Amino acid sequence: MTRRSLALPVFLGLAACVQQTGPSEPYTFVGRWDCGVSVFTFTNTTYNNGDTTYPIQSVSRDGRNYTLRFANGYVIALAAVTDTGLTWVSGASGDQFNCRRL
Repeated sequence: MTRRSLALPVFLGLAACVQQTGPSEPYTFVGRWDCGVSVFTFTNTTYNNGDTTYPIQSVSRDGRNYTLRFANGYVIALAAVTDTGLTWVSGASGDQFNCRRL
């Protein structure tokens, strides 16, 4: 085997070991939102409800709607996300807030 042919399998093996630390797509919901009860802040990887920051474990998208999943099975939905507004919905309590971008 040549030196070059040995390098490729090693590189591919290392690439398979790399894991992402969470969502990283530039999501349209990223930013600060006045939701009436508090200012909610989203990054590509975290959600802050005004008191606590939670790491986002996964994001799924359906058009302008997003489902965010967190530890312990907690889920929130961000519906009808636009440049200026979104609807925040709790999967646990059913609470719903109309939010405007700050």
